[in-house]
Amino acid sequence: MPKISIIVPVYNTEQYLRQCLDSIISQTFKDFECICVNDGSTDNSLSILQEYANKDNRIKIISQKNSGLSSVRNVGIKNSSGVYVTSIDSDDFVSENYIEKLYACALKHNCDLVYCRHKLYYNVDNIFVSSDNETKVFKLIDKIKKCEDKKIILEDLFFIVENARSFCMKLYKSDVIRQNNISFFEDIMAQQDYVFNILFALCSLNNIDFVDEQLYCYRKQIKSITSNKDKMALNGLNSFIRLTENLEQRNLLQNNKILRKFVYEGFIYRLGKKISYQQQKIIFLSVFKHMQHLKNDVCKNDLFIKMKLNLFLFLMKILKFRSFLLFRILKNF
Repeated sequence: MPKISIIVPVYNTEQYLRQCLDSIISQTFKDFECICVNDGSTDNSLSILQEYANKDNRIKIISQKNSGLSSVRNVGIKNSSGVYVTSIDSDDFVSENYIEKLYACALKHNCDLVYCRHKLYYNVDNIFVSSDNETKVFKLIDKIKKCEDKKIILEDLFFIVENARSFCMKLYKSDVIRQNNISFFEDIMAQQDYVFNILFALCSLNNIDFVDEQLYCYRKQIKSITSNKDKMALNGLNSFIRLTENLEQRNLLQNNKILRKFVYEGFIYRLGKKISYQQQKIIFLSVFKHMQHLKNDVCKNDLFIKMKLNLFLFLMKILKFRSFLLFRILKNF
């Protein structure tokens, strides 16, 4: 059994795949398996994978029809055998001591989860830029390490996940994933990493820690400025509803007031995002039902939240689809 399983999702990244794989096979830590999941690539990615697998038996290839990133990661996790698992996107690359540093930290403190810093690589200009948004996250991790009462630090955990969402740049203990049946939701189109990390943080038993070094290189590419914000807002709302359902199925909400507050505030915040009038009409009924469910089942013992939900439900009955505009104003109420 290898100490580390590296999951590499691959879809049409022939231009960058060699650099990614070279950074993996040159790791100073040798006891790992690299599970490359080819998600129906139509370019030369599969032949590159086969080339590397022929010269390094730690590289394993799994091919499937195109099913999306969540499916790829689930397949990678299912087929992994390492004590810890990490993921590297196939257009990114890592420093040669990436695994060595993360694993040493995990081993020293018996961690369930270890973070590291990353730097941005701008492919067009061939320059590296430091990313400083992890500083507050690492300060909170340091605070959590010194606190024994997990209920006290839940809000800090939520902040950490909110600001360090990626499935990459981290080392996860495999037993936590398997024993708690944590997986990526394949029926949602956004925030899959965020949902996975929330579930992992809530199910984790031991320490989280960080390596204060830039060990991961995230390739920043030029993307279309006409991205569909309406679609992103809608997908984010649907993702949070699915997260709430999963937390309830796990019986994590029943005796946890902080978690119920998080579920309520997260839903209202996402409801306050700009969603087109046409989409509001489509999702109105499901949003209304979910709000009723929050009031009657999830937050029924939280009087103040229940009062606010009653107000929102009343506004929806009166204003119908126009209530979404009001949510944008009242989301911080």
